Amino acid sequence: MIRTPDLRSEDGFTLLELMVVTVILGVLLLMSVSTFRGVKQRAHDSAAKATAAKTLETGRIVFTDTATYANASPASLMAAEPSIDVVDEVTASAGPNNASMWVPDAATTAHQFVAAVYSESGKCFFIRDWITLGIGFAVQEGVTESDCTADKATVVTFGTRWPSN
Repeated sequence: MIRTPDLRSEDGFTLLELMVVTVILGVLLLMSVSTFRGVKQRAHDSAAKATAAKTLETGRIVFTDTATYANASPASLMAAEPSIDVVDEVTASAGPNNASMWVPDAATTAHQFVAAVYSESGKCFFIRDWITLGIGFAVQEGVTESDCTADKATVVTFGTRWPSN
């Protein structure tokens, strides 16, 4: 004898259970996307900070030869460290491997050196070495690539470490 299945006794998921699972998966997906976005921004910022620090380190090497930043120029810095692209103070940093540099007091003592590097997260990272005051760090947020030049260091406040974001 052939038995017909009783549809009321079959086990399975209800529509409500399937919708709850879909909502939970959607929430988990949103959380992972926002976390990934934060990681990506921090990676861009870290790359820009590293380039700024490397530019300053290279500038200090040039300084060591003559005890002045007067000889620090984009050409001399790129000759000392070919892995970074250095431009003058009015040319914008074009990204994390490109630094804008400036010696603000080049006409007098040449004891200051400033570098600015643009992060793709919309921040401009400044690093300054002032022989009498030490090394300073600053960040300008919400800027475009064209706004990230070393001569803009006059409008930021320098601290003793990178500002936390």
